[in-house]
Amino acid sequence: MNSIKLKLFLLMSAIAGANIFFAILTYSGFAEFREQRRQLELSRDLTQRLIQSENQFAGAINIHKEIRNYIPLLHPPRRSEELEKLLMAAQKGRVSETRERHQVLVKNEFEFQRHTRDQLSYLEDKTVYFGLLCIFSLLVGLVLLQIYINTAVLRPLRDLARKMNDFLHDRYTYQFSVPGSDELGRMQATFNALAQRVISNMEQLRTLDQAKSDFLSIASHELRTPLTSIKGSISLMRSGIVGTINEMADNLLNIAEQETDRLIRLINDILDLAKIEAQRASPQPEWSSMNSLVTISLQSLKGLADQAEVKLLAEAMPPLEVNMDRDRIQQVLTNLLSNAIKFSPKGGCVIVHCEINNQHQLVIEVRDQGRGIDPQDQEAIFEKFRQATSANNPLVKGTGLGLAIAKALVEQHGGDIGVRSFPGEGSTFYFTLPEWRYSSIKNLEAAA
Repeated sequence: MNSIKLKLFLLMSAIAGANIFFAILTYSGFAEFREQRRQLELSRDLTQRLIQSENQFAGAINIHKEIRNYIPLLHPPRRSEELEKLLMAAQKGRVSETRERHQVLVKNEFEFQRHTRDQLSYLEDKTVYFGLLCIFSLLVGLVLLQIYINTAVLRPLRDLARKMNDFLHDRYTYQFSVPGSDELGRMQATFNALAQRVISNMEQLRTLDQAKSDFLSIASHELRTPLTSIKGSISLMRSGIVGTINEMADNLLNIAEQETDRLIRLINDILDLAKIEAQRASPQPEWSSMNSLVTISLQSLKGLADQAEVKLLAEAMPPLEVNMDRDRIQQVLTNLLSNAIKFSPKGGCVIVHCEINNQHQLVIEVRDQGRGIDPQDQEAIFEKFRQATSANNPLVKGTGLGLAIAKALVEQHGGDIGVRSFPGEGSTFYFTLPEWRYSSIKNLEAAA
């Protein structure tokens, strides 16, 4: 009896059995009522014919021949027997016997009619009573079925779905309970085992992630100090403080200095990402001008753009203020601009564009005229240490952390970051910021 399927079957069988039982009683009562009413109508018709023939014995034989048709229709059988005796007496010409039997039959039919009317009233009440019982039992059965399905099936399913949804959204607050022995209980037992394994794995992952963060923090900090010394020593050697060096040695020192700078940038990116993931680098938002931020970011990258022979442009936009951590958002914008410059061809143009989307969010776009990004790479480039390296996008030296850091910083501000790109048509990187306003009422009216 621990099977929901079996319980449902038994409950539905009981409901169906009760309804069939009351339906049979209702139908039998109605069938009996219909038969009794037919007998009453036959009795009235027969009585009327008998009364009409009461004083017409001269033609009684002909009338009685018509009455003979009633014999097989009358019930109970004693009525048919009385009618048949009357006809036999009339046929043999026994006037006194015929008159006597005629009076008795009429009297009996009147009595039958009175009794039948009472019987019809009883049968009508009986039919209505059992009909109402049938409807009531059906409604009660449906209510009980609904209650059982809601209690035994729907409620446990909703509870299990809620727990699964919590797991889906990383809310590991699942309270384990003893499952039942039915089908849903076995399902919950399976989920319990899965949940225990997930929670155990999450604890292990948290421990490993903390160990990784600690290792990266310590290693990055310990590496940055000697790298700074190496960079300083190389700069001093190239400045001539240790004597004149030849051109080949200067080229080698230049390569060493560039690679040292790249290692320092990589270490700084790792430290930034570790701080963001550890939530030790919370943004400090304040209302700042977006226009000045774009201008400063373009100016800071002008040298890199000139070296790559790429133009930097900013489309006109109304004066806006954004509630943001200015340094963090400038880091995001600078990263997107430097990537656009790296992947743009000589003579190309990188454009910064701002607009308001349908969700009333400020959207900042950085458009380039590079090779574009394949669709399969557009999600991967926002992961750590990932770059688009297909045939259309040859590897450009970088840490592979810039976009991952930008994504984390934008999400800290409650926004989204993404890319729209087609191979051979350039790329548009964008990010959104939800809290913005026009710098003044006058500017708001001008924008409207």
